[in-house]
Amino acid sequence: MNEPARLSPTELAPARPFSDPRHSIEDLATMRGMAQQLIDTYNDPVVCDFTPGGRPVCQSDKQGRFFRIYYIQPGLLFELFNITVVGFFGQKRAHADIKPLLSADKKFEEMFHAHPGLLSLSTVRLPDGDFGNLVLFTSSEAKDNWNYSPLHYDLVSKISPPYYRSIRLNNGILPRGLTAPHELYLERTRYLDYESDPPWRALREF
Repeated sequence: MNEPARLSPTELAPARPFSDPRHSIEDLATMRGMAQQLIDTYNDPVVCDFTPGGRPVCQSDKQGRFFRIYYIQPGLLFELFNITVVGFFGQKRAHADIKPLLSADKKFEEMFHAHPGLLSLSTVRLPDGDFGNLVLFTSSEAKDNWNYSPLHYDLVSKISPPYYRSIRLNNGILPRGLTAPHELYLERTRYLDYESDPPWRALREF
């Protein structure tokens, strides 16, 4: 695997506009909004199903954007500080086939409740038609265990390249957990450009 390029907090990679650091500012705002959405939706007993293996919440927000939330460990979700956060923002190809992605979603659902470090997973449809994901973990170790689990790694390595042309993976922390969603901050962003061969990889530390 090729080594990732190292980018400073403000460095540009002109040939790859998806990696512009301004996107990280936009992504962070979206992630904070999604964290707040976790709280607001949790407090709506009409839409939430907290039974083990319950279905996700699927609704639209005040802006008319579709969102979906899996509360995987709702009891623990609001008790922890220093929650590890991942924000996934993929830029799909123009004529990408979404069926393999939907099939993978069903397989991921089977994994959710078997992974003790996974707290919640949210998806929102963005104004440009792409989707953003917010995933909360108990720790960075739990995040790594999820990322490198055989099924997750296999699904991602097979499905992402044909569907996405590029990806931003934002890694952050909620220092006071969901008691202060506005304090979510980014530690680093990883970039993948699947239109290069081999894929271009980069890492930006904040």
